[in-house]
Amino acid sequence: MLQVAKDRVTLPLEDPGKGDASPSSGLTDGRGSWWRRLLLAGLLLGLGLVGGMYVRPLLSPLIPGFAESDSLPSSAVPEAERQPPSDAEATDVVALGRLVPDGGVLAVAPPSGAGDARIARLMVAEGQRVAAGETVAELDNMPAFLAARASAESNLEAQKAALEQVRASILASLAESRADQLSAEATLTLAKQELERQTKLAASASTTKVLIEQARANVAKAQAALDRAVAFVRRYSGAETGSQSDIVLAARNLDVAHTNLARANTDIAAGRVVAPRAGTVLEIHARVGEKPTGSGVMTIGDLTQMTAELEVYQTDIQRVALGQAVTMTAQALPAPLTGRVAGIRQIVGRQSVMSTEPAANADARIVRITVALDAGSSLQARSFTNLEVVGRIGTQTE
Repeated sequence: MLQVAKDRVTLPLEDPGKGDASPSSGLTDGRGSWWRRLLLAGLLLGLGLVGGMYVRPLLSPLIPGFAESDSLPSSAVPEAERQPPSDAEATDVVALGRLVPDGGVLAVAPPSGAGDARIARLMVAEGQRVAAGETVAELDNMPAFLAARASAESNLEAQKAALEQVRASILASLAESRADQLSAEATLTLAKQELERQTKLAASASTTKVLIEQARANVAKAQAALDRAVAFVRRYSGAETGSQSDIVLAARNLDVAHTNLARANTDIAAGRVVAPRAGTVLEIHARVGEKPTGSGVMTIGDLTQMTAELEVYQTDIQRVALGQAVTMTAQALPAPLTGRVAGIRQIVGRQSVMSTEPAANADARIVRITVALDAGSSLQARSFTNLEVVGRIGTQTE
C-alpha cells in the first residue's frame, strides 16, 4: 500500500512529453483552480470598493454608529487628541481675523484737483511718525501754483496802491470843487449886485441898455459856474467815508485781488499731500516721478494702540458680548496676544479672511468684532499690521 501511494504521488511529476495529457489531469485542475481563486478575489475586492464609496454614505445617516464602526482605534489617535475638551474650551467661539491699528489703515490719497500730477518730492519714509496736517509729499504741479500765487500777490499790492491813489485823488478833487464853489458863489454875488446897480441907474436914465444886458449875462455866467462847482462837490462827496463811487470801484478791485490770492493759495494745497491724521507711515505706494494710483500715495495707521478685527460666524454672534476675554495666535507671533471685545458691528457681511482648508466656505456670513489688545500685546503686534490670526473668545468671561 505504501508503494501504491508513492506511485500515485509521483505520477504527476512524470515527463509530460511521454504519453498524452488529458484535460482531466491533476496539473490542469490545479492551474484552473488557482486562476479562478484569483479572479474571485479581484471581483470581491472591486465590490468592496464600490460599496465603500457609494453604499456607505447612504447607510451612515440611517444606521447609528455605522460611520464610526470603521474609525481608527483609540490606540491609533495621539494622546493629546484623545483628551476631551474642557468645558471652557467647548463654549469658546473661534474666529479668524487680522491685526489692524486703532482706527484702521488709512490710504493717503492725492488732493482734489491734482489731475495727472506726479510725485515730485517725498518728505517721509516708511516707519516714520507723522502729525495731522503734516506735508508728506509734493506734486510736480507745485511750481505752477507757486507762480500763480506770486502773480496774485503782486496784483493784490497793485490794487491796494490803486485804491490809495484813487482815494487821494478824490479827496483833492473834492477840496478843489469846494473852493470853486466858494469862488463861484462870490462871483455870483458880485454879478447880482452889479445887475441891481445897473437896474437902479436905468430908472434915472444914468446907464445904457448895453450895460444892463452885460450885467445880466455876468449873473447868468456866475450862476452856471456855481452850479458846476456844486456838481463837482456832489460827485466827490463821500471820499472821507469811502462811499464815493471811484473809491468803491477801486475797493471792489481790491476784493477781487484778495479772492484771486485765496484761490491761488487753495490751488497750492492741490500740490501738497498732507497726512489727514497722526500715525505711522506703513507703506509708500508712489515714488518720485510716479502718478498715484487708486491705492493712494501711502498708507498710515496709528500704531500706538493695536486692535484685531475678528469675523464671527452669524450663528455664534449671540454668544459674544462686550468685555469678553480674547486670545489670538499666529505662527508669526512669538507668544499669544490677549485683549477684550471692544466693539460689535451691527451688520452681517461676507467673510473676507479665509481658512487654508480646501473645504472652507467662501460665502460664509459673519459679523465683525473689534478686540482691543492689552498694552503688552499691542506693543508686540505693532510690526504685524494685517497679520491673520486665530482668535478664541471666552464666552464665559464675566
